[in-house]
Amino acid sequence: MSKTAAPAAPPTSRKEISRKTVFRFVVLTVLATLVGLYVNALLTFAGNTYSFNNRFTEVAMVDHWFYLLWSNVEVLKGYLLVALVYVLVIYPLVLVWKRFKTFGRWGVVWRTLLFSGVLYGFFIFRLMMNKPYFGDFSYFDQGYRKFGEWFGGAIQGGAQFFVLYIFPTVALSVCVVFYALELRKAWKKNPRFFPWPVIGPIAILVAFVVSGHGFVKDPPPVEEVGPPKLKPKNILIIASDSLRADRLSCNGYFRPTSPSIDKLAAEGVNFSKCFTPIASTLESLTTMFSSQYPHTHGIQHMFPNKQQVDEANAKMPALAATLKAQGYDTAVIGDWCACGFNELPMGFKDVIVSDFDNFKVYMSEVVYLHHQILPLFFDNRVGHWLFPKLKSFANFMTPDVVTNQVIERLKSREKDDKPFVIFAFYSCTHLPYRTPREYAELWTDPKYEGPHKHMLGLNVDEFIGDVDIGKKWEKLPQKEVDQINGIYDGCVRMFDDCVGNIVRALDATKLKDNTVVMITGDHGDDLFEPNVTFGHGLTFNGGDQSNNIPLVIRVPGLDPALTGRTVDKLVRTVDFAPTLLDLVGQPAEARFEGKSLVPYLNDAKADLSLAWYGETSYLFFRRKIPGEEPLYIPPMDETTMIDPDFDFHFVLKDKYQEDVLKTKERALRTERFKLVMTPGENGPIYRLFDLKSDKFCERDVKASFPDVFTTMKGALGRFTEEKAEMTIKDIFAGQDENAIQPTVRL
Repeated sequence: MSKTAAPAAPPTSRKEISRKTVFRFVVLTVLATLVGLYVNALLTFAGNTYSFNNRFTEVAMVDHWFYLLWSNVEVLKGYLLVALVYVLVIYPLVLVWKRFKTFGRWGVVWRTLLFSGVLYGFFIFRLMMNKPYFGDFSYFDQGYRKFGEWFGGAIQGGAQFFVLYIFPTVALSVCVVFYALELRKAWKKNPRFFPWPVIGPIAILVAFVVSGHGFVKDPPPVEEVGPPKLKPKNILIIASDSLRADRLSCNGYFRPTSPSIDKLAAEGVNFSKCFTPIASTLESLTTMFSSQYPHTHGIQHMFPNKQQVDEANAKMPALAATLKAQGYDTAVIGDWCACGFNELPMGFKDVIVSDFDNFKVYMSEVVYLHHQILPLFFDNRVGHWLFPKLKSFANFMTPDVVTNQVIERLKSREKDDKPFVIFAFYSCTHLPYRTPREYAELWTDPKYEGPHKHMLGLNVDEFIGDVDIGKKWEKLPQKEVDQINGIYDGCVRMFDDCVGNIVRALDATKLKDNTVVMITGDHGDDLFEPNVTFGHGLTFNGGDQSNNIPLVIRVPGLDPALTGRTVDKLVRTVDFAPTLLDLVGQPAEARFEGKSLVPYLNDAKADLSLAWYGETSYLFFRRKIPGEEPLYIPPMDETTMIDPDFDFHFVLKDKYQEDVLKTKERALRTERFKLVMTPGENGPIYRLFDLKSDKFCERDVKASFPDVFTTMKGALGRFTEEKAEMTIKDIFAGQDENAIQPTVRL
């Protein structure tokens, strides 16, 4: 009997593919996409590098080509992690789609590309909203604004909330449910199955998503062993680089830039005329914590060599060192603007700051910024752990990171009850005024579409290679100046929010009533006042804005009748260290050159009659004095070099050391008058300004006040040549300077 053959199975459709095939094509498509992004980044980097026109670019290409090459290779680990996350997210979405519609391999490819684009667009939108200065988002930005104009702010806000929060939550939930079901199936087949292949990637995904919320924490600081020797008041100093005193609302500014600082001023004392003797970060901070003038501690420009740094470390006194010897926990916490503490720790035991100020960090930042996946996916704690250099970059080290570190430090001190001095230093208000959109748009024109939309637009080649760049910037239209000023004010508000967060954390601890809080800055900034453009430490033109910094001090236990005052007498950063030591019951160092300001805190009628002596720093641009020829030095890319024996720092060449000092302007300021000496081609150029009627120092009045000029010139000369400081009463021999009348010239 013959067997009847079974009917043949119908042919399988070409579009029916296995899950393994789907997974394989998702992986291949994602990898191909990221390879394309990587190659594009390399080509863009190469093109931009060869378009730069300065000596440092040549040095990088000739002497450090392997470092640049390796930096481009190093970022591949980021691409691989992004590929892993993309596959984990996209694979289940493609399978879900496949349940409703059958498709083949090309269907997997284009759906993977679609989901990749959606994910990439989500991160682009998030970056555009939070950090618009990272790239050119003009087309996206215009579309976002038009959407708001068409549908209204409420609809726009709802759409933004959906994109930033609802969409990622839904996508993550789908992935979690999918992999949970996959685990359930695997356990049913094999109860002993342990899902390492699935749990590992999911753990990475979860870490990636929640990384900005404390998943990875910085290691705790190393504590000194042994009990403190005494239990006085603590000291908390919070400062921002380039913070102008006149831009705080507690100092009369017309915008509400500083509500948190205003509250502290109401609880303490506000010094409206606080001056740094030199408007440059490294030099100013060295003066602040050593209570010595630049000509004493030896750091007189921003490019000191190793010998100068070593000598300063060896000889200068330091506030933190004095308190550390008394059992204090001493820490400086900051971002890239605080990098100078790596070389000049100024007595602080724990230096928790970025390492920004060396050539290799600059080169790494140039490389990293060309790989867009880094700002998109890795500007978070996981990213900073995976790419430690990100914490040294100006674009990546955000203020909230510094704030969180300060708050964690305060919590540690609350637990162990150890006295402390903490210096928190931010880059919030430093050039080029990068700030998240919420601050950048507070006080700027929403219709503005120029080069300074989200920060001051600077050309690096011009800045380091053109001493006449000021001629270009002084022609800037008023609308551009207004835009830049609006962005700067937004940066001030950003810093103020950081202050508010720290103070609220302090208030929540038992430390509030035992902690002196000081708010200040290292220097101010020129912002297109008369005869200046931007920058700091270059000139005394334009008024006091480059050297006049905030100083607000809240002291626990201060007589309530003395709080909420504004002291309008001259004080200096050289006075900070003796003041703080005085407040915590410690004597001043014999080598300090400043005076304690405690009399101003305890007596509303006190008058220390302090005069301010100042000097400029490294000269980037030519100075402009009508009818005169001031001295100048060649551009930065000629006067400086990269020292491989000093951790690749920029240092001033030996042959220009004397020239930089010769170009320094010197100034002496009293309550009413300011005398400025500018080195000129034909000898020193002296200008005297009457600040009572000339806020921006536009009119030289030495001919109208010849006695004042002669007296102040002599006092400035003695300070410059002999380091002999005089008070205002000494300068004017007890005469009230406000009563001095101009000499009538016949």
